[in-house]
Amino acid sequence: MQHISESISINAAPEAVWTLLTTPDLILKWFAGIDSVQASPDFPAVGSTIAGSYKVLGIELKATQTVQAMQPNSSIHYTLEGVVNGSQRWEIVPTGSGVTLSMSMDYSMSGGVLGKLAEPAVHQVNVNNAKQSLANIKAMAEG
Repeated sequence: MQHISESISINAAPEAVWTLLTTPDLILKWFAGIDSVQASPDFPAVGSTIAGSYKVLGIELKATQTVQAMQPNSSIHYTLEGVVNGSQRWEIVPTGSGVTLSMSMDYSMSGGVLGKLAEPAVHQVNVNNAKQSLANIKAMAEG
């Protein structure tokens, strides 16, 4: 199982960051490497889904994220199913001058031996994408 944990300080209100995290058209703009996003009509309600695809090393990775828990303007927790299986959590913590946005993800690749062989390279791309995604959210929220 691979683990990613990244955070960033953002000079914006929790509501502004929450809107970026939970609006499918905006997710497509800030989520580094993503090619498509399709959300169920009730997204981001608990039990709703958002599916996406992105390419890593020329391999298209598709996953469906199901909202397991959600606290508006505070946190959203997903399970991931597809080529990547695991969990992802986003947390917005107010600070004196804005918020700290944290993202953590625990996942493994499906695909048997080939998936396991690709996992270290995919993980490095995922770490870089997480950092870039947080920077993109910061730029959009502060813009």
